[in-house]
Amino acid sequence: MSNCSSVMLANSSLISMTGLRSVDLVNVANLTLVRQSFELSPFSMRTRIYVRNSSIDVMPSFVFRGDVEAITFENVRIGQLSAFSFANLIHTENLRLENCRVETTEAQAFKKFEVGYLHVIGGTFGDQMPSRTMNDIEVYHKFMLDGVKMGVVRSNAFIVKSPRTVAIQNCIIDNLESEAFDVTAQGAVIIKNNTFGSISVGAFLGIRADRETRSPSSSASLTHDLIFKNNSVSNFEEGSLMFDRTSFRPELDNLIISLPCDCQMLPVWKNYVLNYTNVYSRFYARENLFVPPQSQPQEPINETPETFLCLDGGIDGTPISFVDYEGRHCSLGGSTLVFILIIVGAILALIICVCLIVWCCRRRRQNNRKKWISVPTNAPDVVSKKNGVIGREAATSGTPVDSRITMVVPDGRLYRETEFHVIVEKAEPLTTEL
Repeated sequence: MSNCSSVMLANSSLISMTGLRSVDLVNVANLTLVRQSFELSPFSMRTRIYVRNSSIDVMPSFVFRGDVEAITFENVRIGQLSAFSFANLIHTENLRLENCRVETTEAQAFKKFEVGYLHVIGGTFGDQMPSRTMNDIEVYHKFMLDGVKMGVVRSNAFIVKSPRTVAIQNCIIDNLESEAFDVTAQGAVIIKNNTFGSISVGAFLGIRADRETRSPSSSASLTHDLIFKNNSVSNFEEGSLMFDRTSFRPELDNLIISLPCDCQMLPVWKNYVLNYTNVYSRFYARENLFVPPQSQPQEPINETPETFLCLDGGIDGTPISFVDYEGRHCSLGGSTLVFILIIVGAILALIICVCLIVWCCRRRRQNNRKKWISVPTNAPDVVSKKNGVIGREAATSGTPVDSRITMVVPDGRLYRETEFHVIVEKAEPLTTEL
């Protein structure tokens, strides 16, 4: 049935159709469903239900009943997803919601059934996912949330058992409460490319290994991989990103803190993720009472230069690794230190040069001074060049002469080869009376 303005599927209207293999509802502007609208005949085997490009105001409780092989809702608007909307499913291999816009979701909308693949791809789930939105769902192969936009995800919103693969990727979640995911996995867990607004303590701690398939005494080599990669978070605290290390080997890479980089907060943010022993102990005592606390392995998470990133240049800045930001802005090991060293070196070199010049000038002046002083001390200022006579007639020439320098100019009548002998005599005190 397709291209209808309004369609109402009455209670048990399909039960008489034995051998029904497929129900397709496409391009229905107003699709009205009631309790057991999709109740199938007991003789129908492996029926597929496909709803696309339609609008449903209220998805009632217990709308499905019977052997449904696959359920696909694609590009469907659901005004209210009531409790037990998806329940009573038998032998269902695939449940797929793609690009569906759910305005209001009630608790236990998905209640107690088994399915091979549970995929929610794209679309929105309103302002909040209440506790036990998916309650007691056993998935045999893969549980995946891909590109889903959610508001507040309450504690225990997803209670899923036994999937071999868990993938939470490309989602936008405003607020993730403590233990929002209660998932017992039999294989790897992949959490990547998500945008988290706020993450409470222990939001992912409820994701753990299926204890029915893995004994508590299993060695660490049998733990599964938990990949936490390319995720961004705006608000978190110590223990927000802690994982069950008895079940998984956490691999953390490219965690973007969607806040402006702060030199003082970088080590704090890192400790929130890597060091949460006290917080873990509280959750550990509650979740793993049968295992002695001292047996809890505390192997460090491998950290690389690209493990932690923050925003350089404000809230709209580009991501930069903690290591690069610390090197450029938080320590003296970058270009700032080089610039400072150049300035300090130039100043020191200038001071040394000035000191050397002053020292050389003083040394030269001291070496050029005469050691003999005129006697008597009132020696004339100048010496006349005329016949070597000492006088003051040249004082007007304006050329001063140091008074401590004695210039001896022989008289013209003396022989030029006259020798001067200086005899030092000791002066004794006078003993005679004058």
